[in-house]
Amino acid sequence: MIKKVNMKRFIYFFVFFLLLTLSLFFVMNSLGSKTIQESLVNSSKNQLAYTESIMNGIISEASLYGIQYTADTSVRFYQGRIQELNIYDAQMKKNDIYDRISAPLLSSQAVESIGIYWKSDGTFIFTGHDSLAKRPFETVTQRGWQIVNNSLYYFSIYPYIHEPTNPANIQYIVGVKLKKEYLASLLEKAVNGESSNAFFLVNKSLMISNKAVDSHIEAKVKETITPNTQEILKFDYHINGDDYYVLSKYIEPIDTYLVTYTRMSDFLNPLNQNKQVFFVSILIILIIGLIVIFMFYRNYYRNVYLLDKKFNQVEQGNYSTRISENPDNQFYSLFKSFNHMVAKIQALFSSLKIETELRRNAEIKQLQAQINPHFLYNNLFFIMAVAKTSPEAVMQMSKHLAEYYRYLTKMNSDDVTLSSELKLADHFLSIMSLSKKINYDINLPPELGDQRIMPLIIQPIVENAIQHGIEEHQGAYRVSIDVKPLDTGAMIIVADDGKGLTPDEISQLMIRLENESPPEGARGIGLWNIHHRLKNAYGELSGLRFFLNDWGGLSVLAFIDFSLEEGGQHAIIDR
Repeated sequence: MIKKVNMKRFIYFFVFFLLLTLSLFFVMNSLGSKTIQESLVNSSKNQLAYTESIMNGIISEASLYGIQYTADTSVRFYQGRIQELNIYDAQMKKNDIYDRISAPLLSSQAVESIGIYWKSDGTFIFTGHDSLAKRPFETVTQRGWQIVNNSLYYFSIYPYIHEPTNPANIQYIVGVKLKKEYLASLLEKAVNGESSNAFFLVNKSLMISNKAVDSHIEAKVKETITPNTQEILKFDYHINGDDYYVLSKYIEPIDTYLVTYTRMSDFLNPLNQNKQVFFVSILIILIIGLIVIFMFYRNYYRNVYLLDKKFNQVEQGNYSTRISENPDNQFYSLFKSFNHMVAKIQALFSSLKIETELRRNAEIKQLQAQINPHFLYNNLFFIMAVAKTSPEAVMQMSKHLAEYYRYLTKMNSDDVTLSSELKLADHFLSIMSLSKKINYDINLPPELGDQRIMPLIIQPIVENAIQHGIEEHQGAYRVSIDVKPLDTGAMIIVADDGKGLTPDEISQLMIRLENESPPEGARGIGLWNIHHRLKNAYGELSGLRFFLNDWGGLSVLAFIDFSLEEGGQHAIIDR
């Protein structure tokens, strides 16, 4: 105990001494670095602001040219006038417009070319010599700045005052293209010596620069910058041992960022040398501290953390996780015991899953076997009896019988939709109504049709209503199936006007259904099976309930809670 306390005090003292020494050094070093950095940043901001002002002038100039020639009367009435002119006069008119739009290029350093495109006949007047220059104009749909083929254009459209919402109503387009070379030359005004570089980032995709840009800094800029038009944004970046500060200014009209970055290391080398000397002096102390911390981490903390991580994985249901490390200490036996425990749990759950699947399949196959044979024989005899006298009845019976057995034989999933279950009940009742006097109705709200439930729940209840209700009561003929939505589920009610049950008989029936083992004999086993399947899948509040209805017959109620996954917390126990 005394050794542990002394060791703890030593660690505390060592950490305190190391932190105090480092803090004093960094305070002195930071003061010097901060002064130099603030001076450099302020200088770079001033240069950036100056370059931005020049760029804003270029934007205004290009926009002014676009608006000027959009509103020019010679351009506006050009197409109307050339219809009245001969070929020579029309060409002279075109030359006049060409001279007008070429004049500004003599004095402008930033504008490369100006073009006018009339959409109705494809006429194109252009100051440049590019044979493909017309293509960008053909796809313009609105006024503003655009990037086309890695070049920056300003497009103005006519009508100008009321911009058309339909591109087909655009009469002509005036486009002004900026010189990329001139934009790149402006960047020289934004840099701060050889340690700085600058570039334009247009629409976060097109980069304009006059020197190679560091790809890492370019990627970081694209990730970090935000469109703030009010102030110059700054962030620091460290890569390959060099420290950079990056400044960016968003130029909203052209959706462009003016970015400069400066390598601070070149200015802070004297301070960095002092820092290196200091670090050498405390290197031994640092090594000792790292060794102590590493030994503590290796022998204790890492193993505890690993064990906690693996327990969390097991808690989340990952029973295949194992600890592969073999430390040379007491944790080895602990890890070995953990692996043995998880392997046992995994084997147990695997066995239980197989057993559950087999039991579920057996329940479904057993229920299908109870439903199919006698029902098929009876209906085949009906077809034989009416084959000659009523071909229509034979067709109806054959159709519903085929649909009924197609559903049963092709059912291979653990759940179906409510609508498909009610369709099966509809086929069954249609078959029964051909051989007996039965009127029925089925009511299903549309929003519940796609809800998933276990198969073969509703049809056996309907069959039970006919066999033990209607067939045992003279004059009974009515069956209804109502599905009613509830907050988290649905209530299914199957009613008939058969002989019904007395309150005592209903109580006795519920007692038989609640028994863990099925009733002896064939009578009642179908309802017992459905009752327990519902409770196993949807909770104790599910299952079957019975009550007398207004017809004097029996109503069977089944509640299904859709908020519980089928088999949820009851699957391991009951299914």
